[in-house]
Amino acid sequence: MRVIVTGGAGFIGSNLVRALVELGHQVVVVDNLVTTWSLGLIEDVIDRIEFVHSDVRLAEDLERVGPGPFDRVYHLAASFANELSMEYPNIDMHSNIEGTMNVLAMAQRTGCGLFVYTGSSSSYGDVPVPFEEDGPIRPYTPYAMSKQVGETCVRSSGLPYAIFRLFNVYGPGDPPGRFRNAVPNMMQALDGVNGQIRIFGHGATRDFTFVDDVVRVLLDAPQALGHVVNIGTGKETQIVDLARQILQLFDLPEGRLTFAEQRAWDRVVRRCASVERLRSHFGWVPSTGLATGLGKVARWMHAAGYIERKPA
Repeated sequence: MRVIVTGGAGFIGSNLVRALVELGHQVVVVDNLVTTWSLGLIEDVIDRIEFVHSDVRLAEDLERVGPGPFDRVYHLAASFANELSMEYPNIDMHSNIEGTMNVLAMAQRTGCGLFVYTGSSSSYGDVPVPFEEDGPIRPYTPYAMSKQVGETCVRSSGLPYAIFRLFNVYGPGDPPGRFRNAVPNMMQALDGVNGQIRIFGHGATRDFTFVDDVVRVLLDAPQALGHVVNIGTGKETQIVDLARQILQLFDLPEGRLTFAEQRAWDRVVRRCASVERLRSHFGWVPSTGLATGLGKVARWMHAAGYIERKPA
């Protein structure tokens, strides 16, 4: 199978690329390497892929991609983070809307058996849980809105498609940093002698989904042909309980937790996927336990030099 993965040098993309290569597929990675660590995430397979240094925001850049047809185009390249989008909304408009339209045009030009789009659970906004694919959608951040518009572009493209809304993906390959994800940032926050995890608000929940489970679904994307499908566990985890599990992982006391008011931009208190459609189409739902997944993240972060403290 011949496959394009945009954003293939990023966190989720690199894990997907590795899995595709191991299955023997021909993979073209399209990435602008905007993050300093990007190429390092695929260095172990770089000699077995075709890499195209290209920015999806620039239609002319995508002309560097060789001739098709391609069996699948996985479109993962995006600007992400709700907080970042509130400060710099134009980034999301260019990357997530114009970028998606440019990748769709490339797929139409070269030929595409299936266009796979990774949307976001953020697009649901503040609605009752569990979030159902055909339920209410109330995005309010530029990021959430841009990912929802991207879905509309895909559905109206005329290409065969599968759309997946991802829920709080975590795992090896996800570095800490400003505007990055909760799990690696919490682990790095503990790395100093007096390091602490700060919890914003009370009662907040998320549906944490291990990256290997997400990749497993993406590999079988044709099962969702013509549909929008959540990828989550269907289980809510309180953020404070996530923090406590991380403390236990490093054998640290609960006194390392601090609490602050909910951030003004974050209106979503509870987030959890409805997984009935996922179960119906794929016959299973992500089940990697949080303790198992967190352990793998901690070991990767230590080995990669992001934290000095070893997990207990």
